[in-house]
Amino acid sequence: MMYQPKTYFEQGGDTFVVAAGGTLRIETGGAVQAPSGASLLSYALPFDIADGSADATYYIPVPFAGTLTGIITAIDGAVGTANITVTASIGGVAVTDGLVTIATAGSAAGDFDSASPSANNVVAAGSVVALAVAGGGSGSSPRLHGSLIITR
Repeated sequence: MMYQPKTYFEQGGDTFVVAAGGTLRIETGGAVQAPSGASLLSYALPFDIADGSADATYYIPVPFAGTLTGIITAIDGAVGTANITVTASIGGVAVTDGLVTIATAGSAAGDFDSASPSANNVVAAGSVVALAVAGGGSGSSPRLHGSLIITR
């Protein structure tokens, strides 16, 4: 009986195959990238905040260990009278570059804002990222939608 490896290059050498029972392991420092250069080891944790004008802290559970590499937001309507800020922290420590500012001036439904955390951004499986939301002016102005981008 001939041994058939569970990982191999297809004949012709252009396709690497991981067959049933095989494993592809990415070692520390390694990455899997899409043709665009984006990591395929990132995932989004969505969140919704009903009232961006209500000062409050929201807790987003993180099911996998990784690094918080992005915070993105969109709004459903114009911001009332003051900028809205969304500030991330992990374990009570502010995430460096983890602040999203949603500007009042010129704001409208569909506005997209983001932050690219650079330090104090490592999360453990089963931990939470706290998002402190402040500003916005008068009540119910506007609803916020967003995602935390975690890279494993």
